[in-house]
Amino acid sequence: MNFAEIEHVWRSSHNRPSAEIIERDRRRFLAELERRNRGFVVFIAIVIGMLAVITGRAIVSQIGAAPGGGRVDFMNEWGAFLMLGLPWFAVFFFLREHRRARRRAATDGPSISAGIRTLLDEARFARLRLKWVAWLHGAVLAILPVVVFQLRAVGKAGDEILLPAFVIWPLIVAGILVGLWYHDRRKLRPWEEQLRALLKAYE
Repeated sequence: MNFAEIEHVWRSSHNRPSAEIIERDRRRFLAELERRNRGFVVFIAIVIGMLAVITGRAIVSQIGAAPGGGRVDFMNEWGAFLMLGLPWFAVFFFLREHRRARRRAATDGPSISAGIRTLLDEARFARLRLKWVAWLHGAVLAILPVVVFQLRAVGKAGDEILLPAFVIWPLIVAGILVGLWYHDRRKLRPWEEQLRALLKAYE
């Protein structure tokens, strides 16, 4: 193939989509981005609501309990507070990264390549969230023996806590981690690779 033939192929309609196709693709990418943004907002709102209920009940129980009558001893039961603080830390991290991604998307402009870059950022962020969720489950599992030991030491739990803490919950976490790994390998990583290839083609 000589240069003239290459130039003919490059300038052909197959290689230069019409303005209508470009606009359709741009709207499709923006709609996908907005759909994923709404999904994240719903997800984080549910998580914050659940954490707020748990934290609120813990605070109310502290206020209403008499000294030595069920009130948590910070010095001897700090493991439970650490376990509760980890999800809150993750929530604030997710919100910060989401806001950064939204600011980058706002400054990139409305072009197709900008939309693909924004979706690629979202794909990376989705995989990062998955890794953080897996890490949190592992961290909670690591802290759990401390919590169990402290509860037993202060007389708030007995042998009945051992089976759920050291058998049932680890099995549940193992299932969750396998599910997260499967979702990343079957959904998120291929999606990121497709977006990366698509961005390269547009640029």
